[in-house]
Amino acid sequence: MENIENLSEEDGASAHDDSPSKNKKVNKKQKAKKKRFPEWLAWGLIVLAVSFALTVLFSFLTEVSIKDSPAAVCVMVLLVLLILNISCDVLANAIISCKPECFHAMASNKIKGAKRAVTFCRNASRLGSIFADVIGDICGIVSGAAGTALVVHVAMGGRVGELIASILISAIIGALTVGGKAIFKHFAIKFNKQIVFGFARFTTFFKREK
Repeated sequence: MENIENLSEEDGASAHDDSPSKNKKVNKKQKAKKKRFPEWLAWGLIVLAVSFALTVLFSFLTEVSIKDSPAAVCVMVLLVLLILNISCDVLANAIISCKPECFHAMASNKIKGAKRAVTFCRNASRLGSIFADVIGDICGIVSGAAGTALVVHVAMGGRVGELIASILISAIIGALTVGGKAIFKHFAIKFNKQIVFGFARFTTFFKREK
């Protein structure tokens, strides 16, 4: 009987000792899996795929709209891309500079869009990267195609050479883009709460808050 009791105690002790070791092994395996595919790499691949898809879409729409079109259409496409670029930069600056605590009271009162605004602020770095870097850079790239089409129209007029027209149009596009971002950055930071809440409420028309 004593031997049986000793064996049972040893088995219980060994089982008790194995449980922490098993937990450690499981934690090590989980950490190893995370190290094999880090989060920053996953996010980078997602941005890569989204950037490729949006570039294809924007380029296709731009080429279709400006192909064999008058100069006025090229100017309109450039203005749309310019406004979209600046607007996304304003939204990115507003989200990054805004804190989620600004919307906690509104979310507790179940105001529409408040919870979504909190989510935006908590994911500010990723959303800022999407709006400012992905969409902004794509607009800058695609606007080059529209600018090239406008250069052809101007050069065909015979008043200005193709080289001079290319330099002037590129300079105007760059100045309006950079200058517009610099001007509206002040308003994006000053009215960040209103901008983030307005955008969050706008998104609720497409997807309801949980």
